[in-house]
Amino acid sequence: MKHFEKLIEKHFSSTIKLSPLIDFKIFQVNERYFELPKKNQWIIDGGIELQFPSAVFCLGWSLDYDSFIFKNKKFEEIYTENNFIELNGGNINKLKKMIKNTIVEAKYKWIDYDVILDYTMATKKESRLVELIIKFKSNDIVQFSIVDYHLEENSSPKNFSYDINGELLIALNNNEIIKNNNT
Repeated sequence: MKHFEKLIEKHFSSTIKLSPLIDFKIFQVNERYFELPKKNQWIIDGGIELQFPSAVFCLGWSLDYDSFIFKNKKFEEIYTENNFIELNGGNINKLKKMIKNTIVEAKYKWIDYDVILDYTMATKKESRLVELIIKFKSNDIVQFSIVDYHLEENSSPKNFSYDINGELLIALNNNEIIKNNNT
């Protein structure tokens, strides 16, 4: 595990031990997103922001990295355009019940990717968070996975695989099995 991974995991883990989640925000950058109410799942383009009294963490799309990243920053600091909205209401409120709940466990999945460094197309390996699974004191479990998927006409997304350039899958108490096509 690389130095950055250890730092962000350590900071997130120490933050969740100190206090409950005080706000949970979901951001969308396109007009449409998938909402699968029967499965308690959402697939969004944008990110999530987890706010605690002493820190904020975001798993969101970064224009600078041209992929999803996990940082100790607010969403608007990671996604620097102004074409996003915060999703509220409807089935999204199922996720809002996590507010004021204490996190008892966090599991992280990191995958090494070849990322382009500059205009010469030179690459280097970087480890990126592709999944964060959080278990709350209430026994609720939320899965955040950065995925690509297969979509056929008149069907819901299926055949999920990790992809830092994909979309963010959010699953409440119904974890999805994700394939790792990168190894």
